[in-house]
Amino acid sequence: MKRLRYLLGVFTLISLGTYAQKITTLSPTVEQQSQPDVTLNKVELTADYTILHFTFEFSRRRQSLQDLILGQSSRDQFIEVDPKCRLYESGNEGRRYRFIKAVGIPVAPQKQTVYPGDIVKFSVYFERLEPGVEEFEMFEGKDFGDKRFWNFYGVHIRNPKRPVQKPKPEPKKEEPPVVTETPKVEPTVPPLEQKTEPAAPALITVRGTVIDAKTQKPIPAKISYIVPSENNGLDSMQLSASSGKFKLTLDAGNKYAYVASAKGYFPVSGAFDLTQAKGGQEINSEIMLNSVAVGEAITLNNIYFDTGKFDLLSASSAELDRLTELMRDNPAMEIRVEGHTDNLGDFDKNVELSQNRASAVKKYLIVKGIDSARIEAKGLGSTRPVTKGASESERRRNRRVEFVVIKM
Repeated sequence: MKRLRYLLGVFTLISLGTYAQKITTLSPTVEQQSQPDVTLNKVELTADYTILHFTFEFSRRRQSLQDLILGQSSRDQFIEVDPKCRLYESGNEGRRYRFIKAVGIPVAPQKQTVYPGDIVKFSVYFERLEPGVEEFEMFEGKDFGDKRFWNFYGVHIRNPKRPVQKPKPEPKKEEPPVVTETPKVEPTVPPLEQKTEPAAPALITVRGTVIDAKTQKPIPAKISYIVPSENNGLDSMQLSASSGKFKLTLDAGNKYAYVASAKGYFPVSGAFDLTQAKGGQEINSEIMLNSVAVGEAITLNNIYFDTGKFDLLSASSAELDRLTELMRDNPAMEIRVEGHTDNLGDFDKNVELSQNRASAVKKYLIVKGIDSARIEAKGLGSTRPVTKGASESERRRNRRVEFVVIKM
C-alpha cells in the first residue's frame, strides 16, 4: 500500500511538472504570414513567457528584384519590433497577451539597418498563453506607406490544458460546546459594503461560410474585421478561412465592420451586428463574393448619393477604393460602370440621373489614377430591374451602381 501511494505521488509530480517545465514547438505550422522575409523557427512556453524565435533574411535575389522595380542600384532596409504588438487566440481577440521584451532586435523607435545578404536571429517575449490555447495570432500592425509589419495568422503549437485537480476533502469540524449561560449581546455592526467587480464582457460565437455567389460553393478567403483597441481606437484583425468556413468569438453589444476577399473575386464589405445579441449566443453568417470575369456584373453595394442627386457621398470612398485597387492589380482590365434607378418618376430623367451617377464613379476612378480609356459609363435608368416588386426595400435593390468586366 505504501509503495502504491509513493508511485501515485511520483506520477502526480511528473504530471504537474510538465506544466512548470518549458514546452517547445519546433517549426510550428503557420497558416499565413504578412511578409516572406522572416521565419518563425520555434515557440517556447515557460512559466512566465511565450517566446517566439525568428530568423530574418534579407535575400540578395529579393533585393535585386526591388532594385529592378524601383530603378535603384542599392537599397538598405531597417528592422525593428513594435512594442504595441501582441498575441491573441485565433478567432478570439478578447484575450490579448501583451509584448514584454525583444532580444537580438531593437524595439521601436530604435532601428537596425540591414543589407542584402544579412541574416538576423531574434526572439520576442510575450505574456504566457493560457494552457489550452494551441492556435494563436501575432499581430504587430497594419502596413502603411513603406512600413511593413510582421503578422502571423494561425500559428499551431503544443500547449495542453492543465489537469483538473480534485479538491481535497475538508476535515470534519468539531461540534462547538453547549453554552449554558446567556451570552452577552454585542452591538450589531452593519456589514461593509462589498464592491462588485465589473462583469466580463459577454461573448458571441459567429460562424459562417464565404461562398461563390454563382456556384454557391465555399471558397478560400480572408476576412479583415475591426475591433476596439485598448487605447479606445480601432484595430484591424485578419482571419484566414482556408476552407471557406470561419469562426469568430466577439464581444456582445458591438458592431464589427468587415471586408471579405479572395483571389479572383471582388471584395465585399459588411458588418457583424451584435448590438442586440446575448452572451453565449451563436450566430450564423453567409458572405457571398462575385468572381471577376469577363461579362460578370458586380454590384457596388456601398455607393451612396443624396436622393435625386449624383454627387458621391464620402461614405462611398471605401468601396470605390477597392475597385481602384482591383484595376491597379489587373492593368489590362476594362469595365463598364452602369447606373440603375427604380421605376418611380419620369423615365427620361431617371436615365439622365443614372448616367450622371455612373459618370461620377468613372470620374472618381480617373482621379485615383485609372486611365479613362479603361472605363465606360452608361446610364440605364429603370430598364434592367433586379426585382419587379413595389415595396421600398425592393425598389432600393433596383437603385444601384454596377460594373461589368468587358476585358481582362
